[in-house]
Amino acid sequence: MSERRSPVGGMAPRRLPPTTDQGASLIELVVVFGLLVILGAMATPVASAAIEAERVRQAAGFMAARFQLARQQAVSRSASVGVVFDTAGERMTFQVCVDGNGNGIRRAEISAQDSCTEGPYDVSVMFPGVRIAVDPATRGPDGEPGSPDAIRFGRGDIVSFSASGSCTAGSLFLRSRSGLQYVVRVAGVTARMRILRYEAATRTWSE
Repeated sequence: MSERRSPVGGMAPRRLPPTTDQGASLIELVVVFGLLVILGAMATPVASAAIEAERVRQAAGFMAARFQLARQQAVSRSASVGVVFDTAGERMTFQVCVDGNGNGIRRAEISAQDSCTEGPYDVSVMFPGVRIAVDPATRGPDGEPGSPDAIRFGRGDIVSFSASGSCTAGSLFLRSRSGLQYVVRVAGVTARMRILRYEAATRTWSE
């Protein structure tokens, strides 16, 4: 039998069998979408935890920097400068005050002789999810017994820096919503600042 030729004299094109690939079916799309949703749900807690950890770390760094700035202001002004903490309901705020009569920062003299030049500021507003707080069961960096007091700078809750650069020694504790714990430690004579993180697994503090 002779081969069938095309009208122009060539070979007739061979016809391919009909394809069965009509693109992704609705069921396949639903499965893929479902997998994406599951993966997204799994990733969200991890991302949230990372953001929270970064916020509390940044809050500790911010407070250490603010203490350092208060020290520089005290030296440049030749007058005591204090970071004064106050509690109003569940809020804990701080403001920066300058000694006006040469006897240091005193609560009884704030607004009268000692003027407050900055604040009040709320750490929980600047760093959402972070509070000035501490787990009372957590021992301090030097092994001291736990305490609910998150501002350990004497009874006045004032971090006071003198004109010579020395300051009130103490600790400020910051805590995230999930319980991540940091502390800003300030040495008295040198005013050295240290930021430590609490490792719950080992129950130790580390830089």
